[in-house]
Amino acid sequence: MRLIKKINIIILFLLIVSTFSFSKELKKITLHLSWFDQFQFAGYYMAKEKGFYEALGLDVEIIPFNFNVDIPKEVSEGKFDFAVGRETLILERAKDRNIVALYALFQATPLILVSTKESGINSVNDFSNKKIMTTIDDSSEVSIKAMIISNKIKIDNIKFLKHTHNIDDLINKNTDVISAYISKSPYELQKKGIEYNIFDPKKFGFDMYSDMLYTSENFINNDLNTVLLFKKASLKGWEYAYSNINESVDVIIDKYNNQNLKKNELIYEAKELRKLSYFNTSILGEIKKDKIQRIHDLYNLMGLVPKPIDLEKFVFDLNNLRNLTFSKSELDYLEQRDIINMCVTPNAMPYSDIKDDKFIGFISDYISLIENRIKKPIRLVPTSNWKESVEFAKRGDCDILPSMVWTKEREEHFNFTKSYLNIPFVLSTKSDISFINNLKSLKNKKISVVEEYAIINKLKEKYNNIEFIKVKNTDEGLKKVLNGETFGHIDTVSTTWYKIQTKHLSKLAISSKLDENVDISIAVNKEDNILFSVLQKAVLSIDSNVRDEILNKWIFTEYKKEFDYSILWKIAIVLLIIFIAILYRQRLLAKMNDSLKIAVEEKTKSLQEINNKLENKIKEEVEKNLKKDRLLSQQQKMVSMGQMIENIAHQWRQPLSLITVNATALKLKKDLNDLDDEFLLKTIDSIVNTSKYLSNTIDDFRYFFKPQREKEIFYIEECFKKTIDLLGANFVENKITIIQNFDNVKIDGYETELIQVLINILNNSKDALESLKNEEKLIFIDIKKIASKVYIKIRDNAGGINLDIIEKVFEPYFTTKHQNQGTGIGLYMCQEIIHKHMNGNIEISNVEYEYKNKKYKGALILITLDIVE
Repeated sequence: MRLIKKINIIILFLLIVSTFSFSKELKKITLHLSWFDQFQFAGYYMAKEKGFYEALGLDVEIIPFNFNVDIPKEVSEGKFDFAVGRETLILERAKDRNIVALYALFQATPLILVSTKESGINSVNDFSNKKIMTTIDDSSEVSIKAMIISNKIKIDNIKFLKHTHNIDDLINKNTDVISAYISKSPYELQKKGIEYNIFDPKKFGFDMYSDMLYTSENFINNDLNTVLLFKKASLKGWEYAYSNINESVDVIIDKYNNQNLKKNELIYEAKELRKLSYFNTSILGEIKKDKIQRIHDLYNLMGLVPKPIDLEKFVFDLNNLRNLTFSKSELDYLEQRDIINMCVTPNAMPYSDIKDDKFIGFISDYISLIENRIKKPIRLVPTSNWKESVEFAKRGDCDILPSMVWTKEREEHFNFTKSYLNIPFVLSTKSDISFINNLKSLKNKKISVVEEYAIINKLKEKYNNIEFIKVKNTDEGLKKVLNGETFGHIDTVSTTWYKIQTKHLSKLAISSKLDENVDISIAVNKEDNILFSVLQKAVLSIDSNVRDEILNKWIFTEYKKEFDYSILWKIAIVLLIIFIAILYRQRLLAKMNDSLKIAVEEKTKSLQEINNKLENKIKEEVEKNLKKDRLLSQQQKMVSMGQMIENIAHQWRQPLSLITVNATALKLKKDLNDLDDEFLLKTIDSIVNTSKYLSNTIDDFRYFFKPQREKEIFYIEECFKKTIDLLGANFVENKITIIQNFDNVKIDGYETELIQVLINILNNSKDALESLKNEEKLIFIDIKKIASKVYIKIRDNAGGINLDIIEKVFEPYFTTKHQNQGTGIGLYMCQEIIHKHMNGNIEISNVEYEYKNKKYKGALILITLDIVE
């Protein structure tokens, strides 16, 4: 019994040892935060807690924020692997710190300035000679500086105080303004019942990136695979955190809460940060190079960039990586490997095929380049078809598949390198078929597709009126087309062209190009991460021009055949027969010439008659179109005149009433013999003054209808004031409030025509707002100058335009009103005036926005015009 027990203990010990020896060793990674624990870093917490990092072989240590650490310097020197930073990272790059931004979590900075309502600081223009409490980093952000300077406030006229990070300093008036995160301080002020103003840079057009994940160039060059894995797991963590806010908040409270934040505070922060992450984008972490360039240019304009920065190196882009530098672990791996096995796709020329146990085609040449890069041979493992190749790779008989398309299912077994080839799909048919613009027109047709293509399910879903027939390979699909079994065959453009060129040149043709395409990558067995990293770098090191040159070599192959001298005498006989036939034909042609001349003369006469008729027809159609245009213009003028008459009626109603009352009083006093001179003179003065007011009103409306033949330079603010004066009475009667925020700039154009456009737009908003019952009716007019353009935004809170019709509102005669109330040409004429007369642009959309802590939805008209400097 004791012996058996000892044996059992030994077996158990061996099992434990073997378990540990075969467990996957995790790579240790450090991430340094840019501030104290809060929801601002929830994605990284959740990636760690939910095992997203561990699943990709990473053991991540999240290092807390420390004021005394120069984080960008530490990352540049390799002391930390990754960190989170703000837009000021551009300035760090200028200090010769080789940091690279991997993604930008926030598409607009959460940093704002806040004042209390009690302070009387209600706009940026009130900042002059005021105290602003801020950190050095906050005050350095270009978004804050640009917001202040764009409102013509000098930075030197502001006193900056060191930030205490205590909101009570704002409440107790120790400072006039405080820098804060939009996700935190507003909530604190709301809890204390303090009314406040927010000065948000993105509302002034300065939507700068923030919370960028970054690393060093050295780390990317030495361990690209880890960089890609960490980025992927981190974004997955953020997606999870935003989708599961309550769970993420509970994790923060339990494990990451050195600030002792409350649950409600964290939930408020989460919702605000989610808005910033998806501000004007649907791609989490997106970095646009033109936006990075704009941030750089703003810093440069302010004199903060000491020397030029290569932004191509600052923003991480796989396409720009050309340096092939292997890490020590990768070099050790290659040293230990004698050979790398691959399985390929047979019968897929010009890409790949197996002939006499030899791998040929474009991918064969491309893999030869990979071999030269990694200095290791890659050996072919022959297979009979693609399905067998995939099975070999899954069970480890092959290390790689050099030409595979990514799918979610395949990701369970393989890692995929960066795509090295994008291949569009085409439809091939018999050569007598005309070109097909859209496959949706091919109802009830049969079209073949190779059964192993990953695209087949997508095709079935998109073109559900087509019957797709699966075939084993391209040759079988083309054969079915030639036999009439199917209408066409869908395949990659290069394969299709190669097959037509080599086998079916006069019988088949490419009849349509599909929108669909596939990205070809090297698939590596999931368990071999180091090989994947090596091949990823090798793919990135190969220039696209080299790749295209190889592909063209295989697509445009020349075929040479040895000359057969035995057919020389046959050619001689054929030439003799042709010569005799030509002599005979010449005699026939001479006889036919006379009859052809007569026929040509008759046809020429007939064509002249047709041309004369066609010319007259064109003149008639042109005249009809001109009449339509004149009618359209006249209709618009009649509509505008009707609207003006309505506004005249509103403005005249009260003055006319006053004249009537005064006249009646004179008559009544006269009848009662109670009319004295003082009352008579006073009443007559009142009637005269009121009549002058009516005359001035007529002059205003005459100015509106006065034809303007030449352009003039005018101030756009004055143009708006004239428009609002014309419409004011009507808007007051309908209890509509117009909120204005103007930059007064000069433009060159037709003022009266612009007034007509503005009247149309404002009247449309008025009509839409009339449907609101017992609700506040608002129209916002914002005029902002940015660079050489002026942007006019007119929005209301009427709920917006139905999405089914919003694309049609600029069409002539389209209207949402009853046919007795509208012509449907208002917005069409507005578009014509702005585009053709003012050389500008006009757009319409639905927007959601916040005003006085209340959310609204409505239509937004955006007019863009050139300014006169």
